[in-house]
Amino acid sequence: MSEPITINALLQLGGIIAAFWGGYKILMEIIKTIGGKYVEKKKQEELEPTLIKNIQDERDKISEKYDNELSEMRNQINENHADTEAKLQELVAMVMILTKGQVAALDGLKQQGCNGKVTQAKQELDEFLMSKAVDI
Repeated sequence: MSEPITINALLQLGGIIAAFWGGYKILMEIIKTIGGKYVEKKKQEELEPTLIKNIQDERDKISEKYDNELSEMRNQINENHADTEAKLQELVAMVMILTKGQVAALDGLKQQGCNGKVTQAKQELDEFLMSKAVDI
């Protein structure tokens, strides 16, 4: 090994070192890319069940919220219906009392000898009540 070191030999050695260094960098980039994709895939596989569970939990919360609101609305409708029915029954009872009073008043006027419109009104009221009795 007594050969002299020449510039040409140094340049060749530098080229070889640069080639090895470039190859090493490329190889490391390839490993990093493959490893990164593998890690990313693993993270995605780990995250998917969590994401699905989170979405399902959120859907369940929304569903529960609207189920509760729907239940409250149904209760309110039932309360309103019961209240309306009670008021309707009260009105029917008041109309019945007023009708009985009207019949009694017209009958009393008829017995005292009032004629004309009293007789006509009593007949119309009796006919109306008879037609309603048939409808029931």
